[in-house]
Amino acid sequence: MTVDRRTEVPDAKEIGALWMGLLVPPAAFLLNLEVAYALVPKACAAGTILIVHLVHLLCLSLALVGGLVAWRTWRTVGVVWPGEEGDKVARSRFLAGSGVLGSALFALVILAQWLPTFVLSPCQ
Repeated sequence: MTVDRRTEVPDAKEIGALWMGLLVPPAAFLLNLEVAYALVPKACAAGTILIVHLVHLLCLSLALVGGLVAWRTWRTVGVVWPGEEGDKVARSRFLAGSGVLGSALFALVILAQWLPTFVLSPCQ
C-alpha cells in the first residue's frame, strides 16, 4: 500500500491566513508577558529599560500584524458577520472576524502591560 504524499490543499493560503490572524495575537501577548518579565532583572542590572520597551513594541507589532491579516481576510470574504449557514464562506467570515476582535483585545492588553514600564523603574 502506498501513500500519495503530494496531497494539495487548494485553499492553503487562505486557511493559513485565517489561522495566522486568529493565533498570532494571543501568541504575541504570551511572548510579551514572558520575555518582558524575564528581561526586567537584566534591565535593572544594566540601568536601562530600553530592551523591555523594545519587547513590548515588537509584541504589539506582532499582534497588530495578526489583526491586519485577519482584517484583510475578512475584507476578502465579505465584511458580514456569519448567520446560520454552515458553509466555507461562513467559516471564513467567523474566523476572520474573530481574529480582528481578538487582535484588538490582545493589542489593548499588551498596551496595558506596557504602561507600568513607563511609570516604574525596573529595579522596583
